[in-house]
Amino acid sequence: MKNFPLIFFCSLAFTILSYSQDIIITKSKDVIKAKIIEIGIDEVKFKYYDAPDGPIVTLKKNEIKTMKLEGKTEQIIEIKEDPRSISNKAILDKTSCLKFYFFSPLNHHLAFGYEWMNNPGFNWEAGVGIIGPGTGVMDDFINRKSKGAFLRFGPKFLLGSSSDIEIEGAKYAHPLKGRYFKVEMILNSVSITTTTDTGYYQNISKMTYTNKYQSMTFNIGYGRQFIFGNTVTVGWYLGLGYSFENKTSTLVKIPNWWEDIELQRYSHTYFGKTFPLATTLRFTIGYIMRTPDWLKNKKSYSSRTPSRHSMGD
Repeated sequence: MKNFPLIFFCSLAFTILSYSQDIIITKSKDVIKAKIIEIGIDEVKFKYYDAPDGPIVTLKKNEIKTMKLEGKTEQIIEIKEDPRSISNKAILDKTSCLKFYFFSPLNHHLAFGYEWMNNPGFNWEAGVGIIGPGTGVMDDFINRKSKGAFLRFGPKFLLGSSSDIEIEGAKYAHPLKGRYFKVEMILNSVSITTTTDTGYYQNISKMTYTNKYQSMTFNIGYGRQFIFGNTVTVGWYLGLGYSFENKTSTLVKIPNWWEDIELQRYSHTYFGKTFPLATTLRFTIGYIMRTPDWLKNKKSYSSRTPSRHSMGD
């Protein structure tokens, strides 16, 4: 019993050392008093210091700023951001895109669009076009001038693309990248004034008339969008649908020799009331940006990165 005090103090010291206090400081500046049990590749397991018999708690390493380990020696561990994680956050913080329809100036109008992610694999896209800038198609005996505007709006359903993001071993695609189906509605109002020299056919020097078109078009199509440097998008789209159109004209009676066929509506090509199909073909170039908070679906922007699974190229 002479050695009892020595044994007692040795046991007490061993207990203190075996359950020393560790400190975890999170990125949200929370200070956790803990007993760290395991430091893994992606997570840290610990028990709360005040509850040694409590459950084991798991914390992702990307949520931790620093850890202070107490033992025989004091050790400070700084949790550095995984470069892959930084890249993923950079991608997912920029889930919208402002687009320019590249060939629109060559077709006598200017068109722009805006796309943003609503849910993984489901985006919205809206567009506007101004008909008139640079307009003027002229040959030896005809000149057409147009003015008007159109709006387009609809959802995009992405089918998947090559993987850009990796989360816990699973690969995910960029929310703006890949193949997709799109359903859209187009509202169009355009006025086309045509001046033609009829001297080739009759003793009338010129004939001028104006056709006004108001239309609603429902379109479904297929396209693909590419991402370059998480900054620029390049894409194409081909669509087919039905158009419902109203036409008024200042030309009371079309001469027998004159076929008044105008298929171009700038937002789409229309084949007429007897065959009311509409086609669209677009090439876009865009700039990727951060989605405004008021457009975000909050459920899609959690701390754990959501996105759609890759389905290959």
